Amino acid sequence: MTQRNKNILLVSGLIVMLFFAYRFGFSKTFAISSEVDKLETQKQAYQSAPAQLAALSNKEKQLDAILEQNNVEGSSLQNNILKTLNTLSNESGFTIIAFEEPHIFTDDESKKTTTTYNFTLQGDYKALINVIYALEQKYSFGNVVQMQFEKKKNFRTRSTYLQCNILLQRLN
Repeated sequence: MTQRNKNILLVSGLIVMLFFAYRFGFSKTFAISSEVDKLETQKQAYQSAPAQLAALSNKEKQLDAILEQNNVEGSSLQNNILKTLNTLSNESGFTIIAFEEPHIFTDDESKKTTTTYNFTLQGDYKALINVIYALEQKYSFGNVVQMQFEKKKNFRTRSTYLQCNILLQRLN
């Protein structure tokens, strides 16, 4: 055998030996090392779970306090608006003539939902303005988008009355 053949045999033997060493030794070590890293991250996540739970419960208490401060209770906003209108009606002396089904619009691009509530109130001007102010400022139901005052006459009783059609819009 010549020196060149010996060198080729030596290099090819070294490559075969490295292949078998990787196949049976190093690959298992690398797999176990990556599994250990993954388990350590899971361990850290489980150890931080009680702290996250405490933080989330504190955040829930804060949000409940904000909702209570803004006079919003329960899950149905429509029921909350109607309940508030009934309460204000008893205090201010106006009547609820109509409360329509809310119109829901979803924007396809931004995936945001806009809900518009339409209701009609009847009473004197000052009471209606106070109700509109309370709905927009005191209670956080949304923005009053439109108010339409209309003076109507009842021909049977020959009396006039004021009606206000209100559009209240909430962005979700």
